[in-house]
Amino acid sequence: MKKILITGGKGQLAKTFKSIETNYMSFKFVIKSKQDLDITNHESLADEILQNNYDFIINCAAYTDVNKAEEFKDRAVSVNSNSVKQILELINGTNCKLIQFSSDYVFDGYKETEYNETDKVNPVNNYGYSKYLAEKHIINSTSQSTIIRTSWLFSEFNTNFVKKIIDLSKDQKQINVTNKEIGCPTYTLDLANFCMTLCEKNSHWKSEIFNYSNSGFTSRFKMAKKIKNILNFSCKILNSERKTNTDVLRPFNSRLSLNKIKSRFDIVPRDWEEALDICIKKL
Repeated sequence: MKKILITGGKGQLAKTFKSIETNYMSFKFVIKSKQDLDITNHESLADEILQNNYDFIINCAAYTDVNKAEEFKDRAVSVNSNSVKQILELINGTNCKLIQFSSDYVFDGYKETEYNETDKVNPVNNYGYSKYLAEKHIINSTSQSTIIRTSWLFSEFNTNFVKKIIDLSKDQKQINVTNKEIGCPTYTLDLANFCMTLCEKNSHWKSEIFNYSNSGFTSRFKMAKKIKNILNFSCKILNSERKTNTDVLRPFNSRLSLNKIKSRFDIVPRDWEEALDICIKKL
């Protein structure tokens, strides 16, 4: 039985892995929350990895608050980058493989078409910068690792864009949603299953990047309208212009090309609207 360490156990992605554990009986999931394993604590991280014979590490631990990352840059870099560098050092020379999640926010958003894995990165905020640094550590490492760039995660767990819109609709007559962000929604269930596809193949990994999201793209505004249509709530969804003088800068277009995973793994992720409908029905 292959053993997988999954960090960030209280986050929506790790909870998704927990929900599919029984679908992968040839793997043992060891899910650790921050309270169980603080990945920024060098000694604790070293003890966990060196004392256990893990076959894979899926690093779901992350500092994801884009706004607070502007104020607490050092903390974002510590969690999102420095800890990744240490994991790479600890697994170097072993058969343990790392899956590291990166973000569409490593791009500046000025490209008019989809971003592929080889496009030049240019993050416009500290969160994106911290994820870019982690990518650099992995690309420069000889450890067996894979970077999955993903975007706009949603699930039935924790707080995310979908659940925020639903919660706001319960006590507000209207919600203003930006039309200044275009990207690819990603259902964590589909992302987690893709990760397990990588683990099941279990070939030699090189430091490589894959984009993963659900198929199709949308704006935040149109996604909120889709949520409204599914649930048929009375709250109005209003198209809003983002005020750049008060908000942290975000990429306007962060669409991810899926051509690489389609050709490499013969995988075509389901459309984001289908995934959204399935997710909402679970709430």
